[in-house]
Amino acid sequence: MKKYDKTTLRLFKSQIIRFLTLVLMLFISVSFMTGIGESQSKIQSSLTQYYQTQNIPDFILKSHSQTGFSQEQIQLLQNSYGEDNVMPIFSFDTKVNDDMYRVYKYDIENSKINILEVVEGEYPKTSNEIMVERHKDKLKSFKVGDQVTIMGQTFTVSGIVQNPLLINKYAEPSNFVDESLDYVVYISNLTMLPMPNTDVYISLEDRTLFNHFSSDYKSNIDNQIQVLQSDDVTVLSLYQNYGLYALNEYAIKVGNIGAIFSVFFMLVTILVVFSTMTRLFDEERGQIACLKTLGYSSFRIISKYILFVVLATILGGLGAFGVGTWLTNVLYSTFNIQFVMPQSIQGVTFIRYVIIISVYIVTTFLVTLFTGLNVTKNRPATLLLPKSPPIGRRTLLEKIPFIWNRLSFKYKSSFRNVFLFRSRFFMTLISIIGATILVFSGLGLLDCAVALGEVSSIIYISIFLIVFAALLSALVIYNLSNINISERKREIATLMVLGYTNSEVTGYIYREIYIISIIAAILGVPCGVGFLYFLFNYISFGAVSSINWWSYILAPLATIFFTFISTLLLRHKIVKTDMNASLKSVE
Repeated sequence: MKKYDKTTLRLFKSQIIRFLTLVLMLFISVSFMTGIGESQSKIQSSLTQYYQTQNIPDFILKSHSQTGFSQEQIQLLQNSYGEDNVMPIFSFDTKVNDDMYRVYKYDIENSKINILEVVEGEYPKTSNEIMVERHKDKLKSFKVGDQVTIMGQTFTVSGIVQNPLLINKYAEPSNFVDESLDYVVYISNLTMLPMPNTDVYISLEDRTLFNHFSSDYKSNIDNQIQVLQSDDVTVLSLYQNYGLYALNEYAIKVGNIGAIFSVFFMLVTILVVFSTMTRLFDEERGQIACLKTLGYSSFRIISKYILFVVLATILGGLGAFGVGTWLTNVLYSTFNIQFVMPQSIQGVTFIRYVIIISVYIVTTFLVTLFTGLNVTKNRPATLLLPKSPPIGRRTLLEKIPFIWNRLSFKYKSSFRNVFLFRSRFFMTLISIIGATILVFSGLGLLDCAVALGEVSSIIYISIFLIVFAALLSALVIYNLSNINISERKREIATLMVLGYTNSEVTGYIYREIYIISIIAAILGVPCGVGFLYFLFNYISFGAVSSINWWSYILAPLATIFFTFISTLLLRHKIVKTDMNASLKSVE
């Protein structure tokens, strides 16, 4: 094995914990971005396919005349839109034993517009058979074989169907004021009951124009409505259909939430990668100097670090595809709580996944390249020397004698160390603030969704957001704490040589980690409030005032808790520090 390859292998072996932490962080970020981000596309693509497959009408015309539409009016509509795109029907709402019924009458089996999906049973075979709408949360149904009396005639239920126009599971309004439908029944043309054509279904000839309520579709609909209203009728479009339109609007809200949080997840992850690689290059200054002395080019030296971070990105991304696909399917199924969901379209997740993982690979590559070039531009003699510590300055706390004078030496020392390396301090602080914002935002979004009610999809998104944000937050804090300890092995060894006990040494290091985490936890809450204020305005959903008081406490407590767990897990790394090797590191 070549010497350079051996140094690459040693890099992976010595930094295995840091490598695995990066893999897990990227796994969480890519999983969330793929899963949440794809939900909108999956819902809208499935809705568009459902529209085309069931040939859902674009317009429902309701006659103002008691005799309904005349044959001449129907003929005019057929001449304008095509005979196959116009279907006259009978529709009537009536009270039967204190229950509100909607009765439809048309050729159910042979209809080409608004095709009913048979859920159970079969189409009517005789004139005394009918079909009924399937049971929903606020809509009752009969069983196949039940006897139903409507308008003085008794019918037998032959089948149960799903009307594409009635996918909303909550209350479906009737034509009566303040009344909701209890039953919906369908009478076939086999039944010889004299009924006028009260409604007309119209489908636009171009079925590709719909595309989940696109702007072109809306423009076409608005133009058509102006023409149709001249016939003295009420014109209803799919924009007045609560189920279909609400499903699309919720999909847009989910998409907007996913887009905003995906960007935030990526920013936090990339910031941590940048911080990790910056501090790794600082730790490896001596080895970089040796390689430069041996004649290796800057890019050749940096290449092993690029391999380190890009491989972590690829491994994290590979595992994320399955989780992201699962998350998309789970979120899609949650919409079944509120809607009768169309059959989902499979296979669209992969395209988004490839784009996301490609962006991460390019970004982590550029971050590492930029950081590496900034280090390798120095001469070997400069790199062989440890970086000069920054000039000590008085901290803000030192300017408040009432507090500063009451602190013991060990706390004064910790505060000075925290603010001594300002660039590291701010990178760590911002990373943990970002993670705190994500946790707080998930809690706040959940509070608003619960307060508003009937938005189960948003509730599930909030839960997933809390889980993924908490995992990312824990990994961010663990990674930064691990780096902090790795950078200070010489300092830790010095304390041990001076006779400090394990508890005193760990306390010395941990105090600084806790100080940064507590500051970040406190600042993360107001930053989270500002972030949620922007989010709620952007998606036209929720309000900051709906956030419960305990969310303001849980988010910072979660950050502090993750810090405590991280320090527990890393304690062995401090107490097992090799004093001889650490003190010789500069030599």
